[in-house]
Order: sequence, then C-alpha cells, then structure tokens
Amino acid sequence: MSFLDTQSQAWDSGFWEFSLVFEELNDADLWVRPHENLLSIGEITCHIVYYLTMYANKLAADPMLASPLAIKDASYYLHNVGSPIQLKMSVSAVLQEVDRVQRCAKAVFLASTAERDEPLAFNGPGETFGQFADYMVFHIAYHTGQAFSVRHLMGHKTNDN
Repeated sequence: MSFLDTQSQAWDSGFWEFSLVFEELNDADLWVRPHENLLSIGEITCHIVYYLTMYANKLAADPMLASPLAIKDASYYLHNVGSPIQLKMSVSAVLQEVDRVQRCAKAVFLASTAERDEPLAFNGPGETFGQFADYMVFHIAYHTGQAFSVRHLMGHKTNDN
C-alpha cells in the first residue's frame, strides 16, 4: 500500500477546496497583492505547485511534472515577497494547471511502494513517508486558507469560506 493511500481522499478534498478560491475570480486580480507583504493568489498557487513538482520528482522524475507555475522563487515567502511574480496566465489556465499537476503528483505518490512508517528517502517535511503525506495534505489546506484571506482582503465575495 502506498504511503498516500490513507490520505488520498483528504488530498482530493484539499485540492477541491483550493479550486473554490478561483470561483468568480477575474484574471486582473489573480496576480494582485492586497498588501505589499502579502502574496497574491497566483503566487500562493506557484508555491503549492513548486512543492508538488519538487517532491514528486524526487520519487519519480516525470516530464509531466514540469509546470510554468513551478517557480523556484515561490518556494519560500522570504524569497518571493520582495520579488512579485506575475505570469501571463488566466485564472482558468492556472486552475487547469494546478489540477493537472496535482493529479500527476498524486499518481507518483500512489505508485510509490514506500509505506507510511518507512523513513523518508529525501529531505522533506517529516521523518517518515506517512508524516510527509500528512504534511502535504496539511500544506494544501493551509494555503487554501491564505488564498481565501487574500480574496477577502481584496473585497471579493466568496462561497461560505
């Protein structure tokens, strides 16, 4: 059983919830920061995609895991806050790319023969593959909250978040 099997449904729920961030978001606001020290929804998305591709490629290098959203500067807030990222991608293109990448990364994780209690084979969050899987589900949930906060600060009406 793959280390992600027990978290598979939570993974899907987390990425479904993140997809709601993009509902009725216009292209002009995707890369706008509500404050100079807060990242835009697009930048938060780049951060998520960067880590998905980086960790999945550590398990199984796959050209399908390359993404225009996987920007190294988005890897860490302090690398990004002073250098805003603005890509020429629409809301729908970004959402489609997130969905594609998360599906590819999930497939890599599910194909792994590593088990939850096995020591993590690379430097990453956690000491075991199970802790890593738990963190990856937490990671999407955490940044979903951030992205909804950005929308609220911009005065957007959102669903019940």
